[in-house]
Amino acid sequence: MPRSKIALLYVGGSIGMKVNQKTGRIEPLESLSEVHRFLPELQKEVSLQFFSVANVGSSEINSGHWIEIAQVIQANYDEFDGFVVVHGTNTMSYTASALSFALQGLSKPVILTGALLPINDLVGDGRMNMVFAIRAAQLDIAEVCVCLGPHVYRGSRIKKVEASFMETFESPNCGALVDFSREIRIADHRIVRRKRTLECKPSFDTNVILLTVHPDMPKAFLEAALASDPHGIVLRTYGPGMLSKELFPWLQTVTEKQIPIVITSQALRGKVDLHKYRKQLTLEQLGIISGKDMTFECAVVKLMWALAQAKAPRRIRDLMERSLVGELEE
Repeated sequence: MPRSKIALLYVGGSIGMKVNQKTGRIEPLESLSEVHRFLPELQKEVSLQFFSVANVGSSEINSGHWIEIAQVIQANYDEFDGFVVVHGTNTMSYTASALSFALQGLSKPVILTGALLPINDLVGDGRMNMVFAIRAAQLDIAEVCVCLGPHVYRGSRIKKVEASFMETFESPNCGALVDFSREIRIADHRIVRRKRTLECKPSFDTNVILLTVHPDMPKAFLEAALASDPHGIVLRTYGPGMLSKELFPWLQTVTEKQIPIVITSQALRGKVDLHKYRKQLTLEQLGIISGKDMTFECAVVKLMWALAQAKAPRRIRDLMERSLVGELEE
């Protein structure tokens, strides 16, 4: 039986580092092929090919990296059975969301993974995460996912919640797609492999801002946010989309300027519902877009992507409120 062909794209992060046994310092791997040395058993299971996209900490990731990752996958799409993207954990939720929208119509998995400690640290998580991610890339999945520890989650649904080897990420409103235990448990709500046509649309309008409302929010701050002429705004609100009435004049100004504004919930497992209360119905009448149960990370990235795909407010609203890659519950 031929080995699966898996492409390994390195972007950065702790997993691509190693501890110098002489100095104790953490240093970059000399070559990505060194991964084979730390995971010799995998060579019997898969054929790995390495692609160096970048070597940056996750805090330095931007939309340029998202575009480059998507383009490398598109250029090599027909040659591999699956893709693993090695990435720092701090901004992985943004990159996973970005790749979900940039690479639609997948017929094979794109798995993001990383680590909290270098791959040659004997008590670290690097080897475990790499093994699980490469195995996930061989399963009957056809979407962008994140795999850290024994869980595989939908990429557009994740949040980093703690610096824990086993529970680094959670998917608050969408259960795990795969659990690696004694037996591999695969959920029915995953997108499965079948023949599809890949649509690669890696374009993002980066002039989007994120604001979190809080009691006594200064009006000057809100006015300053508009002074920067953003193309879109994501607003993190209370509970199911509640806001102080003092914010309504500002919201009116935003909508008059035809700036799309998406509201999400500050609650970890919250869902915006613009029909529950009269005040929220007023928001809908103003043209405010419901982020429904999207994470704020996904909402920011999706708005950046939607603004690059459409200009008409109605079209942008349709893209934002419709589930494209399983990122929200309609």
